[in-house]
Amino acid sequence: MTHLYAFIAFIAYAGATLRLLAYRRDGARHRHHVSWLAWILLVVLGGSAVDVLLHVHTLDFFEAARAVLLSLFIFCSRGNVARLLRSE
Repeated sequence: MTHLYAFIAFIAYAGATLRLLAYRRDGARHRHHVSWLAWILLVVLGGSAVDVLLHVHTLDFFEAARAVLLSLFIFCSRGNVARLLRSE
């Protein structure tokens, strides 16, 4: 069962990382603090994906669920980190 959670978490982390990398501004303003946050998010998500591949035995349901939720938020915002920070 742990390997299933690891696979789900890896796919979620890798998908979120690729979605952030594929983001296109299309005329949106460039904000330095948002770009730094996006870079930090990329490093953490990419590192988490690598960590899941190297340490499968330490993964549980809650880590896989957290990865899926974070990936869901990123995909719903279409990779726009500024939209994740916006409160409407």
